[in-house]
Amino acid sequence: MKSKIVIILLFLSMGFSTNALCQNSHFWDGIEAFDGPTDENLILTAQLDFYFDKLVAPIPDSITMEISRLIERTNTNSDLRDFILWHLLEKYQHPEYMNQDQVFVWLYDNYFSQLEIKDLNTRNLAMIQEKAERLRRLALFSPAPDFKWKDFVGLQSFESKFTVLFFYDHDCGLCQQELRDVDSVCAKHPEIMLFAIDLNDNVESLDELYTAYDIETTPLIYVLDCDKRIIAKKIRAKQIDLVIK
Repeated sequence: MKSKIVIILLFLSMGFSTNALCQNSHFWDGIEAFDGPTDENLILTAQLDFYFDKLVAPIPDSITMEISRLIERTNTNSDLRDFILWHLLEKYQHPEYMNQDQVFVWLYDNYFSQLEIKDLNTRNLAMIQEKAERLRRLALFSPAPDFKWKDFVGLQSFESKFTVLFFYDHDCGLCQQELRDVDSVCAKHPEIMLFAIDLNDNVESLDELYTAYDIETTPLIYVLDCDKRIIAKKIRAKQIDLVIK
């Protein structure tokens, strides 16, 4: 999938409009004077979610630009700044839209690795760094991590126009439904090579696979192009058609 198509699909799914662009220019007016509590501030949390979900284009470059502007405005209030940074880090660790996880990477690179942030210690900084590096390697159009699994000897060992990696747990009801949907989609497209990998199997390389593909929940789908680059990730089976067209 070309990047332009990804952007168009994201805009349509959000119902994004030029009206939203006009609204966001004054949304944070007065934030510099904020002197309220930050711990468990549900109103501030709701404001952040509304702003970044509804008023900012749902692509990493637009999101990071708006975060940078907001942090610049709140930099004199470290409690407020740190609250915003922690909330956004959590928000984009498991984002709703594809490739927004690169915002997490950007937050680590530009703030968490650079600043003294409240409640940031050596242990959780190391965890954030590890997560950021994993997501960096899994960005769209990056080479998919190679791996071995039972009789499967590596991604480069076969040729196909598209490859679908489907990670699932055979004890998961949702996984079973998605597996049926994946089978149905791939059956219509002979140009797709499907690898369905049951993570409930007792396989020696399991931990390595979890790390390589950032597997935290199942089912999980990655779509690769003919060069084994990631062109879609963490989508539903019925969205595969949109990716390969």
